[in-house]
Amino acid sequence: MSSETVKTVADAFKWFEKNVARVDDGDNRDAKGVHPEIRKAVCAAMPVEHHFLSGSYGRRVQAVKLKDIDIIVVLDDEDGEFYRSAYDTLLLVQDAIRECDLVRQARPPSVRSVKAFLHDYEFHIDIVPAIRPQATEGLYLTRNIPAEQLNDWTMEYPEQQLKACQDKNKATGGLYVPATRVIRAWNQRYPTAKPLRSYHAEALLYHGIGDADTLEEATLAFFDHAYAALAPGRLTATPGAPAGRYVDERLSAEDRATAREKVEKARKKAQAAADIEDPGKAMEAWAKVFGDKFPTPSTHPDVVEAALRSGTAFAVGAGIRGTRSSGSRELIPGRSWSPS
Repeated sequence: MSSETVKTVADAFKWFEKNVARVDDGDNRDAKGVHPEIRKAVCAAMPVEHHFLSGSYGRRVQAVKLKDIDIIVVLDDEDGEFYRSAYDTLLLVQDAIRECDLVRQARPPSVRSVKAFLHDYEFHIDIVPAIRPQATEGLYLTRNIPAEQLNDWTMEYPEQQLKACQDKNKATGGLYVPATRVIRAWNQRYPTAKPLRSYHAEALLYHGIGDADTLEEATLAFFDHAYAALAPGRLTATPGAPAGRYVDERLSAEDRATAREKVEKARKKAQAAADIEDPGKAMEAWAKVFGDKFPTPSTHPDVVEAALRSGTAFAVGAGIRGTRSSGSRELIPGRSWSPS
């Protein structure tokens, strides 16, 4: 258990993000040693114009456990050979990564990628071939769906999505990325039936974070915005993509209703937790949202309890701050985090 002490709800959120929501440092070190070798193998076998990390790993928002790393390889397709067949291009990628000594198995092509499973590592690599169009932004990515007789390329915007994440994190003073990890950790509390697809949750926070200053405020803003955005007839725009692209346009009405119900339950618990002034009780209430890995006096006594007994702890709820040692509580007006 970490030796860090937690005196406030703000401390508890920071501890949770660092020790639970954030991917293990060892996994990150392993990833940094592995993905360059996979990229070299593809570049050695195919004409690659550019390659970059994408997906949640590329945006640095993967949460709890490192499961996969997305690598996009932009191919030089001057003669149009790759564009003629998405499936054949994926097979060439599969052959290329089989030459890498780190790769234990290269799975047959999926819709957009080839999965490389590795010796000695639990995470896998998704290699996504792409072609850059001449006249527009975005990249063509494969669409390999044999059951629907689809063997073509569709325009997607991974570079723009990556930049949108970076820009949002800068605009929020570095809050957006860690807050995304916290929200993803909440979403992963439901191992068999997550309320939301991971990128959908990320996009909802992107649009809903507003002017939140803390992880607690960002969480409250997320639940408020998500509840409104999951209403029937609402769609969530894909960050960074042109107008008219939505992350949830294929979400069924039934799945939307189920997600909204789970979000609403968590939202009510979050609002109740934010209204509690006592820091220990507030942490216990937040644990009802995030699970028993969220630090509380009862579940993480060596982290929390001694700090609370010291008499220096103060509550940080929605619009409430004060000190126990002063004998009085200063009230600061609350802020509205409702979505616009």
